[in-house]
Amino acid sequence: MTTRERKEAKLEKRLDWAASRDAKSAAAFDRARTIADGIPLGQPILVSHHSERHARADQARIEGGMARGVESMKMAEVHRSKAAGIEHQLETSIYSDDPDAVGQIRAKIAGLEAKRDRMKLVNKLFKNGDAAGLAAIGLDLDRIKAKLAAAGPYWGDKPHLPYELQNLGGNISRLKERIKAIEAAEHRSTLAEASSGGVLIEGETWVRVTFAEKPELATLDALKAAGFRWSAGSWIGEREKLPAGIGEGG
Repeated sequence: MTTRERKEAKLEKRLDWAASRDAKSAAAFDRARTIADGIPLGQPILVSHHSERHARADQARIEGGMARGVESMKMAEVHRSKAAGIEHQLETSIYSDDPDAVGQIRAKIAGLEAKRDRMKLVNKLFKNGDAAGLAAIGLDLDRIKAKLAAAGPYWGDKPHLPYELQNLGGNISRLKERIKAIEAAEHRSTLAEASSGGVLIEGETWVRVTFAEKPELATLDALKAAGFRWSAGSWIGEREKLPAGIGEGG
């Protein structure tokens, strides 16, 4: 199961839980309302009357039902909020095991580079007082000057501050490194497919164990118990603690 598929499964569960809580809330409110409808409007509890015990029990059931209804209603909102967060992640994230993760990341890099290039161009044209050049890309020199004047000395003497360009450059570099990591993981997976038993073991003192296919749960439990940790598509740990039987052919 891919990261996206796991997220989608979590989203479905949250929506199911929200629907279940909605149903419980409605049922609790309905039960409380049914009891209340059986009591004459404005009827007080008659102290010492034979009906007092029953009336107080009805009151407790109504209050309890309303409390349970409110509790379930709040929990339904919690689940819907969590579901919305997961849905946003699915819409905006690129997971390393997405079918076209590298292509999507490259497209994102291209967009960030274009944005950075435009910022540099705007700064250059503004510095040169090139009103025609700015107009050609949809900007007005006088309006930019007015905005900078309104911002005061804090903003500086350029439309785009250095930190904006630095942040973009940092994000571009991070995404490029991520592509390298994904491609390296895919290469290791390819080597694992061709290795004995579908397992690739690299390293001496510390080893990286890559499986061509997800191993059985017992193997994963053994790796975890031996102190191995999951990183970039492989299990990392000490060779001397490598569980017996892994990478011994098959």
